[in-house]
Amino acid sequence: MSPSTTSRQHAIVIGGSLAGLFAARVLSDHFARVTIVERDRLDDSSEARKGVPQGRHFHVLLKRGESIVRDLFPTSADALLSGGATVVDIGNDMRIFQFGSYKVRCATDARLLFLTRPFLEREIRRRVLGRPNVAVLDRREISGLLTHDDRTRVTGVVVREAGAGSGEREATLLAGDLVVDTSGRGSQSPAWLKALGYAPPPEESVTVNVGYTSRLYRRATGDLPGMKAAYVLPRPPRERRFGALFPMEDDRWIATLGGWSGDHAPADDLGFVRFAQSLPAPEIGAVLPRLEPASDFAFHQFPANRWRHYEKQSKLPQGFLVLGDALCSFNPVYGEGITVAALEAVALRESLERTAPDRVGELGRTYFLRAGKIVAPAWMLTITEDFRHEGVTGRKRKGASLLEWYIGRVYAATARDPVVYRAFLRVVLLLDPPTRLLEPALALRIMLGGRPEPTPAGDAGLVAPEGLE
Repeated sequence: MSPSTTSRQHAIVIGGSLAGLFAARVLSDHFARVTIVERDRLDDSSEARKGVPQGRHFHVLLKRGESIVRDLFPTSADALLSGGATVVDIGNDMRIFQFGSYKVRCATDARLLFLTRPFLEREIRRRVLGRPNVAVLDRREISGLLTHDDRTRVTGVVVREAGAGSGEREATLLAGDLVVDTSGRGSQSPAWLKALGYAPPPEESVTVNVGYTSRLYRRATGDLPGMKAAYVLPRPPRERRFGALFPMEDDRWIATLGGWSGDHAPADDLGFVRFAQSLPAPEIGAVLPRLEPASDFAFHQFPANRWRHYEKQSKLPQGFLVLGDALCSFNPVYGEGITVAALEAVALRESLERTAPDRVGELGRTYFLRAGKIVAPAWMLTITEDFRHEGVTGRKRKGASLLEWYIGRVYAATARDPVVYRAFLRVVLLLDPPTRLLEPALALRIMLGGRPEPTPAGDAGLVAPEGLE
């Protein structure tokens, strides 16, 4: 669909991180102009930005997210691979210890891209800003929304220079037919809506107090014998600590160590290594003392999962949407955030395709309902795991204890049964819904503890993406 020359003139995206870039890319097919407003400076560097506190820590692009990136940016995967992103077959190349046992070693074709967040963001940003109808206003921030006199429709934003005192900043009024907030966990949308007379969205929160410390190291062949990556997860509630050693571009490792409920890794050489050696599996603790550091330590604390239920709002102004962490912020340990943001961008595209150009202000209800259905399974997977830990607080949903028990059986089966493991991977990579694990034939294998015999040909179920052979 080409942009309307009358009703889809200008879309404004608040925030220039990946969620904002995905949204801008989709909007550029439907609007004559798209403007990204971002607090940080956006340039061609691959340095971590202040506005992306998670940017200095481990990242992996889940398979569903990768397929969306390929769709929106057809040449991006090739650029990421040529730039040094590492392809890891989760079953064959990655040693995963979870819930007291190692995952079965098998070929899965679940080949994921391992890379740093700034590198991924730079490649996506180049493509978005290269589109002729996309512009950026960086080092700017939004201080409020513009509306019609009756406050029923958002008509733009109030823009100020970032960083200066409020009395020193001259306001600019930027008009737009649609405003999309992708400003992240610190989104001010509830406050902006309240200032317009709207109730803030119902909010669901699960407090986890997760904190983790990361450091880059030089990478050489043989550092991690027989593996490309290692991931160690605890068996709660007795254990709280986790660790990751993942390959990144430029022949580097990123080591990330942390834990739930305040059990956080220290940011000093000896303490960091000792924390790694305290993990419930030895791989990371054994290799870290031999590696050459390539960066300082970086620490990040994540207090709580938070879902703002805009889909439950009966009254919202037209012409205003929310996407990414501004809508729902997940525990980063599970790596779902980027992929969920990409799925929400697809929901935005589908909503625009089903909304007449002269009714673009009315697409909010359609979009928020779609986004809620996207968030729900990822939220369920996240909080089910988080609630296993002592000190985690929030609302447990009906049936949560039974689900925790069943997923424990799944974990036991994935230690010996390739069929169960492949099905489990499709769920955690957001390719299949969690109900996939309840299908009768698979549930029988799970309840029997898995079958260790070789997997028959054709059971893999995961198709290797183009370009990763």
